[in-house]
This record gives sequence, C-alpha cells and structure tokens, in this order.
Amino acid sequence: MPMKKYCLMALILGVISLPATTVYAQEADYTTWLKIGTQYEVSGRWELSGGLEWRTKEDLGMTDRLGLDVAARYEALSFLKLGAGYEVHYRNRGDEGWKFRHRYHAEGTLSAKLMRVKVSLRERFQHTWNAEEKEFRLRSRLKLAYDIRRCKLEPYASLEMYNGLGRGERFDVARMRYRAGLTLPLFSERWEADVFYCRQWERDKKKNIFGVDCVYKF
Repeated sequence: MPMKKYCLMALILGVISLPATTVYAQEADYTTWLKIGTQYEVSGRWELSGGLEWRTKEDLGMTDRLGLDVAARYEALSFLKLGAGYEVHYRNRGDEGWKFRHRYHAEGTLSAKLMRVKVSLRERFQHTWNAEEKEFRLRSRLKLAYDIRRCKLEPYASLEMYNGLGRGERFDVARMRYRAGLTLPLFSERWEADVFYCRQWERDKKKNIFGVDCVYKF
C-alpha cells in the first residue's frame, strides 16, 4: 500500500479511537493542555528532559495553571526504564488567588514490541504538596501504539489509573484518564508533536482535554 494511504489510515485511526465517553461532554469542563519541552540524550542509557506547560479551564475561558518540570531517565535494561523528576505548578485557585504547588515522582516503565504494536506499562509514585495539603498517588498507565510501516505518524491509546496512597484512602481509585492521540514529526526530524484528546474522570468532576505536546530532541 502506498505511503500516503498508510498515513491516511493512521490519521483516521487517531480520530475514531477517541473514547466513547465523549458523548457525555456536556457534563464536563472543556480544557486545553499546551506544552513545549526538550530531551537530551546524555549517553546511550541516560536521558534528561524539561518542559513548560500551560493549562486552561472553565471551557477554555481562563488559565488553570502554569508548570515547569525537569526529569531524568535511565535505561536499566532493554525493556525497562527508570526515572525521576520534579515539577512546580503556579495555579489559579479562583477566589484564593494564584498559589504554588510542588511535586516529585519516581517511576519504572516496562516496554515491548509485538509485530508493529508497541506496548508499555508505567508505574509512577508521586508526592504533591503545597502550604495547605499533601497528596500521595500511584499512577498506573497502559499504553498501546502502532508503528505504521513507511509512515511517520504513530497513533496510540492509553489508560491511566490514579490510586490514593494517603491515610484513609485505602488505595481507592481517585482519577482515571482515557487518552488517544497521534505523534508526528514537526518542522524537522528533531521536533516531534503529540496531538491528543483525553477524557478525565474524578468523582466530583470530569474533563475533556485537548492537548498538544511539542518536544525538541538534542
């Protein structure tokens, strides 16, 4: 099949794989996540990354938060990567004004490739805190991506579950994310873009998130 047809199939797959829960969009807030970052390969096993992020809320009507993150990853085995990172968020808390929040995380990612399907499972522990409260979460994410032959577009879908680790939470599910997207080259081979839709569920609120994540690789 010609390359153009492969690329068209990838684009269609990326659109139709959006979670069926979008039919309930009227119950949820519409938001956007925009991020620009860099990745630097220190050696064959070590990688450093950083990024700036802007999020909106209230049906795109106001800024939700501004964020800065840095992280490091190490390829311990061909199928296992370990990582850690730090984030700082400057959040719009409405009547309370703008406030800072901090977070660090540690993670491990198992990955494999079956034919042209990429499978990964990431387990991430994170601790988030500010002056008033703190939060402990275990984030489990399963991701499937399809590597289309002779095409630079790569559709993917992922499911992520947040479990509460705080006192009294009993490992309850605090949040779910259903995400589908498409990665593609941008400007040059060093630039890569991730265009995605994410449906986020929490007990007291839901979100429809439309995002773009651009990365420059050194």
